[in-house]
Amino acid sequence: MVEAQHCPDVCPHRHARSYDRDSCPHRACGAVGSRPTDQGLRSRPRLIMTRLLHHVLRPLTVTAAMLLPGLAAVPPAALAAEAAVTPKPAPEQDAGSFGLALDTSIDGVCRVPEDGPDLAGDLPVTDEKLEEGRPLVVLAIGSSSTQGYGAPRPEASYPFRLERDLARRYPESRVRVINAGVGGEIAADQLARLDELLAENDPDLVIWQAGTNDALRAVDRARFTDQLREGLEMIRESGADALLMDLQLYPGAKDPRTYAAFVTLMHQVADETHTPIYSRYALMTAWEEDRAHPTPDLLFTDRFHLNALGYACISRALAAAIAHTVEEDEAVPTAPKRVQTAATAAAGVEAGAQRVASEPAR
Repeated sequence: MVEAQHCPDVCPHRHARSYDRDSCPHRACGAVGSRPTDQGLRSRPRLIMTRLLHHVLRPLTVTAAMLLPGLAAVPPAALAAEAAVTPKPAPEQDAGSFGLALDTSIDGVCRVPEDGPDLAGDLPVTDEKLEEGRPLVVLAIGSSSTQGYGAPRPEASYPFRLERDLARRYPESRVRVINAGVGGEIAADQLARLDELLAENDPDLVIWQAGTNDALRAVDRARFTDQLREGLEMIRESGADALLMDLQLYPGAKDPRTYAAFVTLMHQVADETHTPIYSRYALMTAWEEDRAHPTPDLLFTDRFHLNALGYACISRALAAAIAHTVEEDEAVPTAPKRVQTAATAAAGVEAGAQRVASEPAR
């Protein structure tokens, strides 16, 4: 009978680095040609598990390696827009022919035209609060564009960023922006909860983003404008400033003319009620024409909602517009001021609608 062999000082098994002498699974630990010793039996389950993990994990590792080139192909701008949420303060920079450039620390520069976006109105309550360094409460009401759909996290929505952007400009005032956006709402839905929101939050400034879902659902236009007027009256009666925000540029709209018509309607109501209006449509159209930010760069994967970069740029431009409105009596404009009335808005919207209608869907 062959004498039993004992485990050597160095385990000869190919996974030797994972075992010490006492747990060596090599068959030399038992008699040659016979069943392993008790030590070998105790090591067998560990050997089986090791081999099982080897066969399971190795294919997964290979698959991951095959996918890495695809991940590397993701545009750096898209990755940066998703990763960076908190933009750092940056000084104003020269943006060439397009005007003012503001660094968002996301993927470069958010450009704001020198002549806009002009709110074409006054914000007396906001002006007083910011000039005196008193707390400012802003209520942002709207649909998914206000709620922040398309942003990687709530902190990337425009209301959250606006709070940061205004706080940078007015550090002595404690600025608070309340996000009251609800996805899918039309103006009628927002009007229905406006009174309660005003009572609960007692805002100094109400930013009402509306029109997008109304346009896409072809809501009755007269009813839409009546709802805007009623809501604006409620806001003023509460003692707050009112600021309208129109539709975002949407190249994929099935009926570009109807979509653009609601932009015009909002500007008409703003003119009639002497309400400042922030035109996302005009700003995004300017970006598209200047190629500073082609529309796809600002949109979520559904090509409709904004992404993190889009919300950041919209917020920066809005903060700049509010600051310009508040400080225009003290500051000298760097460029001639263009007041965007309903007539000028309609002309721009019509031109934009014709351009969008003539282009293939992207």
